[in-house]
Amino acid sequence: MEKTKKDLINHKNENYILPFLWMKGEAEHIIREEISKIYECGIRGICVEARPHPDFAGPGWWHDLDIVMEEAKQRSMRVWVLDDAHFPTGYANGLIEKKYPNRKKTYINYNTLDILGAQNEVAVHITPMLKPKSSWLDIGKPIDKEEQKNNKLISVVAAKLIKEAIIHEELVDLTDSVEGDFLTCTLPEGPWRLYVVYETKTDGGNPKYINMIDEESVSTQLEAVYEPHYARYKTDFGKTFAGFFSDEPAFGNVNGFDFNESIGRKDMPLPWSEEAKNILSDVLGDNWRMYLPYLWNSSEEMNQCVHTRFTYMDTVTRLYEKNFSKQLGKWCEEHNVEYIGHVIEDNDQHSRLGSGAGHFFRALSGQHMSGIDVIGGQIIFGGAGLERRGVFKGDGEFYHYTLGKLGSSYGHLDPKKKGRTMCELFGAYGWKLGVRDMKYILDHLFIRGINYLVPHAFSMREYPDFDCPPHFYARGHNPQFKHFAYLMHYANRLCHIFNGGTHVAPVAVLYHGESEWTGEYMKMQKPARVLTENQIDFDFVPIDILSDLGSYNGKIENNVLHINDEEFKCLVIPYSQYITKELAAFIKNSGDLEIIFVDGRPEGISNEVDGQEVSELLKVVEKCKVVALSELDSVLKADGIFDIRLKVAFKDLTYYHYRKENDIYMFQNESAHETFSGEIELPEGESAMIYNGQENTFENLLVRKENGNAIIYLELKPYESCVVFVSDDEQIGEYRDYQPHSLKLSECEETIDLSTDWNYSFVKNIEYPNFAEVKQMKELVPISKEHPTFTGIIKYEKTFELEEVTKQGILSFENIYEAVEIWINDEYVGMKVCPPYVFEVANYLKKGTNTIRVEVATTLDRDRFNHPEPPFIVWHDPIDPTGMFGKISLSL
Repeated sequence: MEKTKKDLINHKNENYILPFLWMKGEAEHIIREEISKIYECGIRGICVEARPHPDFAGPGWWHDLDIVMEEAKQRSMRVWVLDDAHFPTGYANGLIEKKYPNRKKTYINYNTLDILGAQNEVAVHITPMLKPKSSWLDIGKPIDKEEQKNNKLISVVAAKLIKEAIIHEELVDLTDSVEGDFLTCTLPEGPWRLYVVYETKTDGGNPKYINMIDEESVSTQLEAVYEPHYARYKTDFGKTFAGFFSDEPAFGNVNGFDFNESIGRKDMPLPWSEEAKNILSDVLGDNWRMYLPYLWNSSEEMNQCVHTRFTYMDTVTRLYEKNFSKQLGKWCEEHNVEYIGHVIEDNDQHSRLGSGAGHFFRALSGQHMSGIDVIGGQIIFGGAGLERRGVFKGDGEFYHYTLGKLGSSYGHLDPKKKGRTMCELFGAYGWKLGVRDMKYILDHLFIRGINYLVPHAFSMREYPDFDCPPHFYARGHNPQFKHFAYLMHYANRLCHIFNGGTHVAPVAVLYHGESEWTGEYMKMQKPARVLTENQIDFDFVPIDILSDLGSYNGKIENNVLHINDEEFKCLVIPYSQYITKELAAFIKNSGDLEIIFVDGRPEGISNEVDGQEVSELLKVVEKCKVVALSELDSVLKADGIFDIRLKVAFKDLTYYHYRKENDIYMFQNESAHETFSGEIELPEGESAMIYNGQENTFENLLVRKENGNAIIYLELKPYESCVVFVSDDEQIGEYRDYQPHSLKLSECEETIDLSTDWNYSFVKNIEYPNFAEVKQMKELVPISKEHPTFTGIIKYEKTFELEEVTKQGILSFENIYEAVEIWINDEYVGMKVCPPYVFEVANYLKKGTNTIRVEVATTLDRDRFNHPEPPFIVWHDPIDPTGMFGKISLSL
């Protein structure tokens, strides 16, 4: 038997979970208790986060972290540290403000002045244009006027206005005509716009944060956080002390989370450094400063304008990669620990400025795992592709079809990541999120390649803590804590299956970051959705990897694109008005690799302005297919570019193919209402086993051969998933045969209705098992009908008679909210954390009188009505009922 199966059967899986443990200066006994609760969940890792701690990296912090380290050593757990006093990373524990104000963020910004219909020379007072305009609306706002005096003029450029805000590319550089505080100039007739571009440290985001594109400034993060931890725990580094976690570091050139800071599409101050200036000068030439207005304003020609925008974004994202991500990653490597974390990916922010990092792959280049987060309602059961409405509007297509795959793609493709992708998850969903939907979110992520988890969060503050719930233990108040522990054991097993092997996918989809910087483009979630709904798996691949295959164990051979042991039969390029010359060179040298442009070929080259050279580069794309988005799946299937195939279409069946000792497949039904029931064609296999990760059990799965392919049959209801192990050998092992639920029911001869006449009682989780007075319920209705604010454990009991015991016994519950355990005749049967709530109970039944006990655990959602309203409400959710109701049947 393969090692992976043996590990599962013998409970030998490793740990892949490191939840946030929020540190706020709690008492020692509370810290020790909380870690013991984490350990109870089968979790052997912790990521401590100051949320905030009153003395981060000071004596109080060391006192508390010493306790964590001591507990971790005793329990063979590993500890990660979120690398700042509070998120987002980049505050450097206040050291910029306290010690290095010269290292704070630097920007370039601009002002304009229109010269319309001038007949003679004009004079312009430049000095007041070296700071933002202001009005009565700004009265009372803090302005660092002293720092503003240090603002520096970079350029004064005149541009002819064509229409509205569009300018002509025949610019006039007037910088050298500035004398003292004034510019005097005479311009040709016509309307002109004067751009005054300046360098500043005051116009942008938080002045207490480091400059991500300045090496010395970023080193402040190491001095403030990393080095003090090394000084204290040097002997534990690489052992108990596992590494550091960066949380949502960003350019931060503006405050807030508008998710629209796309170059050329939003007026904003832009990240800047001396190194950025030197690179722009080298790439754009002596006239670099004259081209700066293009960073904010579009031109009629969109030639030099496109080149300038691309060059700027290419420069600052590479500097972010070099000076931030790689500097921190290299430090960690030199100190025998790992560097992990994630940036803000929301709503395509992964390729933008502001709260983004400009380029997902470059931002995570220095990390030893790829990483994303799924928080705040981003992935919702039944919400595939639908807009999210909260404080911000959310792009449901991005969250459902792109986010998980974006993270795992880098984990698959970068040798440094070792196939590992981390996801921070569950945070800020609110108390409505219980284990039912946690199970769905986990499966959604596993099937997209996520294999390390950072659950958000274990809070040690007294309940209720309004800070981004749910909190998994909640100081003993969470009724679903033991069910969460059950779910974490499941999660560790699934992560173990999908570590140490290779992802199998037939298609590479080009990352759209560079396309967004320069012109019209198709978001990569568009083809991602089509591929996902047609069971054609893929990874996102950036141009950086395609243009440097050697660094990623890559090559093109026999019309197949190889990257770090992955093999792609096709490269799909979402429509992009401009491509880079590096992509054109890749296409030229790609041989007969299938390359498809979706909805159209490019019109230009983003980093080349010579017209003849652009024409030559664009010739290479003529050999590529152009396919309409609506036809993408059918064209790929017609060309044999697919891995599995359904006999009957079902858009909500998702899958993941992984290769270790043999081929492993995971399948999930992501429909909220429909059951998948059908045949799946796999490329090969003589035998198969189906694995139930929650119960840690295997069953033999029938394989039917057809035209050399392996055909299996699965039935998956909403919320259900399974793992299928496929082998080229005959089946080995004594396991029962898999039977779909519908087939089992059809073989039953009798159904007993157990829907009425239950006794019930309930208890707050903190008081369990001291249940209150027993009451009777003739017809089952939600407990919330009578007790709308109750949360906790609800116990239901009844007896029923059996004339004889049969070989089959299926106990089915129509509605449970939401985690459940059952006992029959005082024997424990099992736990379910999500639908379908079906138990096989034949072995527990007896002739005559039988007793059944059901304990249902609610979420804490309704308990919020017993407490003051939280300080903020980020969205509104429907409120689920509590308890069990509807039809309950025993099929025999």
